[in-house]
Amino acid sequence: MFRYIVFPICLLLVGIMTTSAYAKEGGSHAPGVGKIGGDHWADRITVSGLLEAEYGQTSVDGGASESDIVLATVELAFEAKLNDKVSTHLSFLYEEGDTTYEVDEGYIAYNMGGFTIKMGQMYVPFGSYETNVISDPLTLEIGETRDSALMLEGEAGSLQYAAYLFNGVTLKTGSEEAVDKMGLRLAFVKEGMDIGVDYISNIADTATVSSNVTSTPAIQTEVSGMVLHANLTFGSLHVIFENLTSDKFDAADLSFKGNGAELSATNMEVGYDFNMGGMESTFAVAMQTTEEASGLGLPESRMLIALSMKLQKDTALSFEYATSSDYSIADGGTGADSTSITAQLAVGF
Repeated sequence: MFRYIVFPICLLLVGIMTTSAYAKEGGSHAPGVGKIGGDHWADRITVSGLLEAEYGQTSVDGGASESDIVLATVELAFEAKLNDKVSTHLSFLYEEGDTTYEVDEGYIAYNMGGFTIKMGQMYVPFGSYETNVISDPLTLEIGETRDSALMLEGEAGSLQYAAYLFNGVTLKTGSEEAVDKMGLRLAFVKEGMDIGVDYISNIADTATVSSNVTSTPAIQTEVSGMVLHANLTFGSLHVIFENLTSDKFDAADLSFKGNGAELSATNMEVGYDFNMGGMESTFAVAMQTTEEASGLGLPESRMLIALSMKLQKDTALSFEYATSSDYSIADGGTGADSTSITAQLAVGF
């Protein structure tokens, strides 16, 4: 794993040292060599990253308590603006126990003036998934979708829009591989307000659903999905609402109590910014629910309380307490409740 982490870092350091050597020696480049748009390539690259280390403890009713320390997230991203029209994005992601170090996103963006075309591997705009707590919202657990896609996006004043095409990881029985899945986003965005609706033609292609349908990659029917979101800010108060729904699955693909499942998930959250001992802080309370999602291994409800504090520039310490209730045994769950405590130290650059 570490060789995949070291390679992009070494590549960056070589570029920086090369730039420094040329500057010190007063050297010049041959026309078009080592330059992009007349400047050295290193001047056009922006590097960013995120590290999150967490302590977690979980206990289940009637069961033992477990705890662990993990490197929850390592993210390294490179943005390159080649010229006024073309830019690229490349990011790597590692999540201990979940994601081996890999290319998370990689795409080319071409600015056409009134809109932008993107092509490559990306997270398509299906869901907003904003939160002020540590844990991912249950809406994200169901809806997050990464695939190689062709996307058109743009804005007209406060109105933002996107449309995309992709192949997907599932394949309807009797069909051939084809770029025949699509999605749409329409949102009204201005200061303190983000209200939008997203549509995807086959929610079976999301990361969680595709991993749990009975016979991936073959499915009996394609099932559309929709997400409504509203993220509002009133001074120090933040209000988040998001609701994800799907049409009905074929029972052979994903079932609930013997019938085809109709998935639903909701996240309702309130956060408040304040100053605590000179540190910028946020207190948040969230209530999350799902319906007919026992086949995905998700709880029926979850209540979360979180506190985050900005210790230094780009450094935050966060705490979270969560209680979850699983589906009953009759509904395909365990019927058990669980509690978890999480402490996270995060650094972004």
